[in-house]
Amino acid sequence: MRLISALALGLTFVAGLGVSYSQTPAQEPDWNTPVEPFRIIGNIFYVGTNELGAYLLKTPEGGILVDGGLPESAPLITRSIEAIGVPLTSVRILLTTQAHFDHVGSMAELAAKTGGRVMVMIGDAALVEHGGRGDYLFGDTKVFPPVTVGEVLHDGSTVTLGGTALVAHLTPGHTKGCTTWTTTVRENGLTYTVVFAGSGSVNPGTRLVKDPSYPGIRADYEKTFRVLSALHPDVFLGAHAGFFGLDGKRAALLAGKTPNPFIDPAGFQAFVKGQSERFHDAVQKETTPSASGSGQ
Repeated sequence: MRLISALALGLTFVAGLGVSYSQTPAQEPDWNTPVEPFRIIGNIFYVGTNELGAYLLKTPEGGILVDGGLPESAPLITRSIEAIGVPLTSVRILLTTQAHFDHVGSMAELAAKTGGRVMVMIGDAALVEHGGRGDYLFGDTKVFPPVTVGEVLHDGSTVTLGGTALVAHLTPGHTKGCTTWTTTVRENGLTYTVVFAGSGSVNPGTRLVKDPSYPGIRADYEKTFRVLSALHPDVFLGAHAGFFGLDGKRAALLAGKTPNPFIDPAGFQAFVKGQSERFHDAVQKETTPSASGSGQ
């Protein structure tokens, strides 16, 4: 499937630095276009939509799902999981990168269909259970079906199933419990580190310095970029397809290009650099006197 255009989404591209997202209701239908599921590398399969990343890790003891898209994404993700030969009831664990409507919106339905255990980072767990109500930025305007959290995770928590282990890295700011996941896979006798990046983007309306959107938000973002900068993955995946260029890499992979195009350490570092720079630009705008106020 072709990824939707940046113009249609209202996304801002910064050359070489990735995508800046501004979430609006008008984007939601465009972010829910079906994509044929496919194996990325090792035991990792893409089961998400054209823009909302969702990943199924197949293990001998069942599946691990990372992220779930919008509420209306549930049928698409369900079909994709079944299409790769995984019975829904064998999905044991449901994880997320962030407690926003476009990543956990379908979690309640998927949890009910799979019977899987929902695990969420502290800071986001209550928001997931409240269906997005009380979000520090969206308030009660971006709600989704609430779901019971079976286990609250912490920075450094490891989730294991059938020989696969995912490490949770707290990368807060975008949400209080925004989580970046890392794991390793084997492919053709080699071992690769994989990252599922959360988000370090600053949504419009977020206040980082003056009357901050929540106490400590600036320090949280700064922590996020320290954590992300310290990671050096081989394979770059993320919460949004636009973060890592799903469309082009998928086409190259299906065309038989080698090495695997999802092996992209430089792309991850450019992504982190771009989000960090935009965060610092946002801080500077809040701390620099306006031209009219400075007399310049």
